[in-house]
Amino acid sequence: MKKLISKYSILLTCILLTTVSVIVAISSKSFLFKYNLPVRNFVTLSAVISHSPECEGIVDTGVLSSQCRPYEIHNSRASAAAINTVEGKTYMLTAAHFCEVESIFGIAQIVFDNQIEYNLEIIKDGERYPFEIVSYDTSNDLCLITSDYDISENLLIAGEMPDVGESVRSISSPLGIAERNVNFHFSGVFSGCNEGMCYFTVPAISGSSGSVILNQDDEIVGMTQRALIGFPDVAIGAGRDEILKFLLRYEKESGIKIIPN
Repeated sequence: MKKLISKYSILLTCILLTTVSVIVAISSKSFLFKYNLPVRNFVTLSAVISHSPECEGIVDTGVLSSQCRPYEIHNSRASAAAINTVEGKTYMLTAAHFCEVESIFGIAQIVFDNQIEYNLEIIKDGERYPFEIVSYDTSNDLCLITSDYDISENLLIAGEMPDVGESVRSISSPLGIAERNVNFHFSGVFSGCNEGMCYFTVPAISGSSGSVILNQDDEIVGMTQRALIGFPDVAIGAGRDEILKFLLRYEKESGIKIIPN
């Protein structure tokens, strides 16, 4: 009789454990298979320079009307990530080769005698927010911008780079695509660093530049700045050390503490 009870006890225990395991697996399914990245922090940047010809007082000959319309002389997009808000200003990281639009604007002002319109905007979920470029480092292709754009959480800098083979992820704007309620999530693995450049098997193409890459704890470990021609499945860019040095240098120069604790 005792043996029979013991068998039934073991059987009931197995059934109970199986039931609990199934419940836990079902309840954790969304956690296991869903990225919980702070999508609000990842945005698309737009830089447009337009020429507005001065035609006042000139007689229209029929051709002039088309010549007097404003037209774009530069239009580019990139990705960016908001890292912190200080005194009402949100600071974002992006790639310096996007921020070099300032140089293009300066040349355009000279060439077109100041008949230039210059628009720098953040695009997120159909809304647009102006931003300013505050600092950039061309040698490491890093740029810092500010905006009134609001975020609810900060992005931390990782204490160290991940081990080769560890998972990483990112949100970016490939080809500059910025649709309402659309956030392109990408994932891959850290593949190592060489001479200041770090490699991640994260898909990247024009427009992806400037998007930070996060480790499994959602901490910044790199940035997408380059992609391989003919094989856009590898993101190349600065690692956390270069990013941290860039931000520390800005803090020292400006006296503004922007690195989240």
